[in-house]
Amino acid sequence: MPEQPVAAPVSLGTVEFTQLRPRVYLAVAQPAAVNIGLVTGDDGCLLIDAGPGPSQGAELRAAAEALAGTPLRAVVVTHGHWDHAFGLSAFADVETIGHEDSVSALRGPEALAAAAAAGLDLATLPAPATRLASIGLRDLGGVVVELAHFGRAHTRGDLIAAVPGAEVVFAGDVAETAGPPQFDSESSLEGWAKALDALAGLLRPGSLVVPGHGPVADSDEVGRQRVALAVCWGQAEWAFWQGLTEDEAYGHSTLEWPWDEATTRRGIASAYAGLRGRGVKPKRHLPVLGPPL
Repeated sequence: MPEQPVAAPVSLGTVEFTQLRPRVYLAVAQPAAVNIGLVTGDDGCLLIDAGPGPSQGAELRAAAEALAGTPLRAVVVTHGHWDHAFGLSAFADVETIGHEDSVSALRGPEALAAAAAAGLDLATLPAPATRLASIGLRDLGGVVVELAHFGRAHTRGDLIAAVPGAEVVFAGDVAETAGPPQFDSESSLEGWAKALDALAGLLRPGSLVVPGHGPVADSDEVGRQRVALAVCWGQAEWAFWQGLTEDEAYGHSTLEWPWDEATTRRGIASAYAGLRGRGVKPKRHLPVLGPPL
């Protein structure tokens, strides 16, 4: 399991930061319990995720600059879901960074529903101004933050933020310890397993992985999550090729699924949608054999 934080929590107003490693901090933004990263350098600091609303974003910004003692230089949005990105309006005068496909989620039907529920006008909520295609880097003075997109996974536009000098990786919702993975219309079950393979390549013994929600994890936990995603993908792909419906796939007597029914059904639906989107056609004339070993 990950080692304990190196310092006691620091409370700044309503925000409490815990030091994970020198110059790397973690806070939790409510009401969605989103993990927020803060990386401090000699020349400035950087936030990872903006919080679930304008007021939370403003509180995070004030607390980050007070703790760092340096101006905020940038905010990185790990993906375009409301609980990570609706706080961007508090950062109009600093660089805001996201993947180029993060806007599709931030302007999608789920975001519209979330904005309406919170009494916010989606049209007034900004999207990241700097949009990366694959990789990026920000030097904060003595500390470097590396940004990477490993393909479509939890969403089309997931970004990973790594602090290699501290061996800390902020994974957004590509890694999750608060519960099972969350699938929606943007998710790719196949791509998600591949993204965790790539994430594992960044890790060393003792590395800390900060998920989008839940306790800090380690490389073993990333491996377990990757296996679960790969198992679900492999079995769903096999079922699709056999011509089984999604209901038949879930209820097939030889298949064992890694999560609860609701999550598994969403995972199967994601796999089937991805295969159909690639033009794959099931081989219904084949006999239904056992699943792949």
